[in-house]
Amino acid sequence: MLPNPLRYVTLATIALGAMVSCGSVQGMRLAFTAEEMDVSAGETPFFNKFTPNPEAYAAAQRAQGVAIRNSIEGMRWPRVAVLFVLSGAAAMVFVSALRLRWPSGIQRAALARLLSNAALVSAVVRTIDGAQELVIVRAAVAAYEKALTERQVDLSEAGATMAVFSGASVVTTVAVTGLLIAASNYFRSERVAQTFELIDRNTPEEE
Repeated sequence: MLPNPLRYVTLATIALGAMVSCGSVQGMRLAFTAEEMDVSAGETPFFNKFTPNPEAYAAAQRAQGVAIRNSIEGMRWPRVAVLFVLSGAAAMVFVSALRLRWPSGIQRAALARLLSNAALVSAVVRTIDGAQELVIVRAAVAAYEKALTERQVDLSEAGATMAVFSGASVVTTVAVTGLLIAASNYFRSERVAQTFELIDRNTPEEE
């Protein structure tokens, strides 16, 4: 049985690995099917019905969709490669953390080292993924703002700006990468290694 702090961190790492891995798989699916994206605005969203120029916002949404599709298509194979590596590394984080919680006879000390390495690789690759996402976000927002400007819509009325969306993308990348690095450092620490070695000695049989 793991001590409470270690158990909670392990469970949080299981969730983190699953989240990053599933998100990467979803990103790969989108990269492979980008040309099938529906970029038509369709019915104007509810909040746009209260704007002075709903047609302009609908056109801006279409331009934004086209920009997203084109950006993803333009970096399809580099993006697939990055997401493939990220999904594998994050899956290793998930599996290693899961087995730390329920080892089934595997030495936890070795699992902790594997988890630490996988989390570090995930952090590095997630940073590259974040840079690619930022390119897509900036292209989408630029297209949205350009479409509004061409229709004489004051961008101050459009709400969020390039800086807001770009900042949100960067913050998300920093947060996820920071958590992965923290997990890597935690499971690599001497104190945690000694704890697992002690547990391994005292629980030689499967729990």
